[in-house]
Amino acid sequence: MIFKIGKKKNLRLPFLLLFFVFNNQLLAQKDSVEKIFAFKITDYIKPLTDSSSVVQVFKSTSFPVAINDKQLGVLNHCYKTGIKLDTAMIGWGRCNLIKGEYYYFGIRLKKMQQPAEGDLLYLQAKVAYVYDGLLLNVMNHALQFINVYGLPFMKSNAMFQQMPEQNQIIKDGIYKGEKLFTAMLFAKRSELELFLKYIIARPKNYAGNSWKISEIFATWIDGGTPTVVEH
Repeated sequence: MIFKIGKKKNLRLPFLLLFFVFNNQLLAQKDSVEKIFAFKITDYIKPLTDSSSVVQVFKSTSFPVAINDKQLGVLNHCYKTGIKLDTAMIGWGRCNLIKGEYYYFGIRLKKMQQPAEGDLLYLQAKVAYVYDGLLLNVMNHALQFINVYGLPFMKSNAMFQQMPEQNQIIKDGIYKGEKLFTAMLFAKRSELELFLKYIIARPKNYAGNSWKISEIFATWIDGGTPTVVEH
């Protein structure tokens, strides 16, 4: 395994990094989009010189984000609870080796900076074109929400299941004229209560099964938000 890290100062580096961070929208294609994603590095950290190290990223094949050979990445410290806040940039480098689900980056380190397990490697990656919603832009920072029981609020790849073609214009009901995902995003508590009351009054299509509440709520909205007349 050979990693070459240049020693000469590169005056173009700041411009390359700016291009890397802000150019994701310019490179979007009809069938794919380029987004910034963060990946936590593993405990595999191999110093090459005083100013360079090799770090490893694990990416499951089920996670539909492409990391390519020679992919540019920027390594930042990850904030850890109880430790002095430090999210500074550690260094930058490229992917020099891919072995199955493991990706190896040669990182040129900034002065006084050293990588540690769990630090975040940011890179611009191509994904199949998906609904560019709030959850996608939150969770692409390697952030995971958990519920009160300590279980994941949602699977890491769930955000890729919201496809643009599902974001249809609602033809009837409370949200008439709005797009489906927008309606779900801005749903009020009172409207959620109407949905639950509808299930109670019309349980036939729901009883005895396990449902993804987001899907049946979306179906209720798309169906014109039928409600129950209370006496």
